[in-house]
Amino acid sequence: MDMKQLFFITVLPLAVWHLALAQNDPGIRRDGAYWVRTVQGTFDVPAADGMRVETTGNVTVRGASGGQASYTLVVRVKASDAREAEAILDRVSVKTGIEGGWAYIRVAPPRAGSSGADLTVNAPRALRQILAETNGGNVQASDFDGNLEARSAGGKIGVDRIRGRGDLRTAGGNIEVGTVNGVLRCASGGGDIRVENAGAAVNIETAGGEIVIHQAGGAVQASTGGGNIRVERAAASVVARTAGGLIQVQQAEGPVTAESSGGAIQVNSAHGVRCESAGGAIRLRNVGGTVRAFANSGSILAELAGSALADSVLTTNAGDITVLIPSNLAVTVEATNDSGGAGRINSDFPQIRARTNGASEAGPLVAEGALNGGGPMLRVNVTGGTIYLRRAK
Repeated sequence: MDMKQLFFITVLPLAVWHLALAQNDPGIRRDGAYWVRTVQGTFDVPAADGMRVETTGNVTVRGASGGQASYTLVVRVKASDAREAEAILDRVSVKTGIEGGWAYIRVAPPRAGSSGADLTVNAPRALRQILAETNGGNVQASDFDGNLEARSAGGKIGVDRIRGRGDLRTAGGNIEVGTVNGVLRCASGGGDIRVENAGAAVNIETAGGEIVIHQAGGAVQASTGGGNIRVERAAASVVARTAGGLIQVQQAEGPVTAESSGGAIQVNSAHGVRCESAGGAIRLRNVGGTVRAFANSGSILAELAGSALADSVLTTNAGDITVLIPSNLAVTVEATNDSGGAGRINSDFPQIRARTNGASEAGPLVAEGALNGGGPMLRVNVTGGTIYLRRAK
């Protein structure tokens, strides 16, 4: 470590705060079952590219003008009297300095009788990189021009007004995102994740919570081990996978891939769709391009857009399929019902009429025909249900 780094390092065990920071340390006070000490301080951030904030407990990091950082630390402990509380609180340490071009503040609260520490840091807004990490608490961060990383061993993470990228990870808490202009990555060991506005691509993963994305300025990838996924608007493609919930995509400017092991799938606007549901219905509206939907035990409703359709397939093993076809769409239809004698194909189009394909009436029921001169092939297959070919209104 060189002399410049040593110059900016400050180690402040509470035992010496009475000498070094007496004007900022009002002592301890009683607050219910706890003894509380509040300490404030400032430190310079000269020519630093980034800042690390490391603590145990809740941490709030906010961007502010200027080149100096300030902090407020509140520590709560349980003790039988003020003397015992002071002995515990004196074991708290705060370190600030510069290391490898990064400013840092590190807080180590006492273990015995402590409920953790609440740390608030105001740092220069123009920092290129901010890392906020806690071993056991919540993280709140806002108002930075650069990139943000937030880590928690199991608490909640909330961020807003981040102009750069966002990389947010918690071992088991919820994640709430207001606005992040850059690429956004979120991961939780089992919490819900909600995003209001991401300006670029979004990649989200949780082991067992709900995912909600209101606006994404790029492609979306979302995966959960057991919750719903809802995407209101994505400026590019969407890939959504859940082991046991509903997938709903309101609008996607690119293709949508949706896979659910135990819930329904709804896509209300997309150019290109590939859906698989092991135990729920599939509802597709205003879809074009290549449309592929497979439901193992659910019905399928597909409302085709009036724009160009590519070769497409709709299949269910146990349910009905209803296709709404615009009257001006050029398409060739091949519908097959393998339900045996009970199977039916109902068509609004005289060009597409059902016939039995086989020597007996128990053979598959088939309906084929071309609309508006024919076009891309639309194959519709059911087992255990009815096919409805309807003229869209």
